[in-house]
Amino acid sequence: MRIAVTGSNGKLGRVAVAALRRAGHRVTGFDIMSSVYGDDTVRLDCADFGAVMGALSGVDTAARRFDAVLHLAGIPKPGATSDEEAFRVNVLGTYNVFSAAARLGIGRVVWASSETILGLPFADPPQFAPIDETHPLLPNWSYALGKRLGEAMAEEFARWHPAMAILSLRFSNVYKAEDYAALPQIQADPASRKWNLWSYIDVEDAAEACCCALDASTTGHEAMIIAAADNLMGRASRELMEAHFPGVPLAETLAGEASLLSSARAGEVIGFAPKVSWRERV
Repeated sequence: MRIAVTGSNGKLGRVAVAALRRAGHRVTGFDIMSSVYGDDTVRLDCADFGAVMGALSGVDTAARRFDAVLHLAGIPKPGATSDEEAFRVNVLGTYNVFSAAARLGIGRVVWASSETILGLPFADPPQFAPIDETHPLLPNWSYALGKRLGEAMAEEFARWHPAMAILSLRFSNVYKAEDYAALPQIQADPASRKWNLWSYIDVEDAAEACCCALDASTTGHEAMIIAAADNLMGRASRELMEAHFPGVPLAETLAGEASLLSSARAGEVIGFAPKVSWRERV
């Protein structure tokens, strides 16, 4: 496939582009930070609708239209900028990509939603664990609210355009190699990570989830959690929940250090299974 990747210079974008190219796809990267010299990234501000329309229409006279878009551009996390900017940039950019793809007949869009819509930082305990896609969506930050609205837009665009498939990947905290250096401090203080139930996703697994979603044959809108198979703490998940969220109902099948954010639906829908554990990175 010919795939446009927005945010291609970001933490996940770089790894996703490499994984897609290894799989044989023809990839064009778009990012707000780029140069006409030294890399193959096309400059694009996703908050500019005209620019998005132009970019997804093709980047040279020989290019055919894109078959799919992987939308990773935007403010990457809460606290990276002001609330207003995080909301404006992410919601507007997501709308522009969905709208341009629909107008241009691009049949598949995969985009980075977020675990934050599930109720992080869990000042109120989760309703059950492991959390799956049946858990209520409870955005508590402007960043998370923007992601929630992105999923609402995905639902409506897929309804308006039955030939269009949109997949919302609710990524847990993405870890690359250098991020694991902080694990000893984190593991010494479990309370410091209870805000996302001690979950994470290795960047290589996150990129693989993007590949699986782009290759899948889904229709309409699908949303799914993307998290590692284990927790970050090297402790039993039941023990962590009982210490920090006593009284929360736990699945009978919860065993060992299994993640408290379930990626089971991603396995069912797109064939994704997380493979990388923090134990292999430390």
